Amino acid sequence: MPWRLVRRRGVSYCMATSFQRTTRTNMVGKATLFAVMVLASMLICPSLRAQAPHDDLTQVSDVDVRRTVSGIISYSHWPRLNGLPTLCVFSSAHFLSGLTMPAEAQEKRLFNTVTVKDTQELFASDCDAVYFGEETVSEQVDIASYAVGHPLMTIAEQSPDCHEGSAFCLVFAGKSVGFSINMEALSRTGVRVNPDVLMLARVRN
Repeated sequence: MPWRLVRRRGVSYCMATSFQRTTRTNMVGKATLFAVMVLASMLICPSLRAQAPHDDLTQVSDVDVRRTVSGIISYSHWPRLNGLPTLCVFSSAHFLSGLTMPAEAQEKRLFNTVTVKDTQELFASDCDAVYFGEETVSEQVDIASYAVGHPLMTIAEQSPDCHEGSAFCLVFAGKSVGFSINMEALSRTGVRVNPDVLMLARVRN
């Protein structure tokens, strides 16, 4: 089970999460399991330290990153969305191939993917979520600002501090992958995330 180091508005706290085989159903059961893992993390998580944004990512598997991103998306709800959400992945992403693997190679398909090279392609793709690679924090902020009025979940691959920019930021520690949450950025996405999970995060803070 991977352990997650989470930072909210400059304050770090840990939670244990497991996003393997996550679905949009049985949210109550998932929240209960999430609560148990958060309590367990009080003993285990203090030893976990996130790596710097430019550290080597080759220790982490594409499968684990995809499962983590799938978990984030499965806990999210877009208003007036029919069908699967579309995740636009910037071509600069280190885990591009893992996130955009063919549907037949996926264990369970929770989202569609589109690869984009720049902002112009992004806004022409009707994205519901965007996964940033090497894009700077200022570029992330600009894209989120341009998308006002259109629900857009933002996930950053290489911004572990998560002080600004994206709502969710991946955090890598050895072979494990977790995420940080920027609650202010999340509130501006127009996407609702499972409130039970967010409540647990506030308790740990």
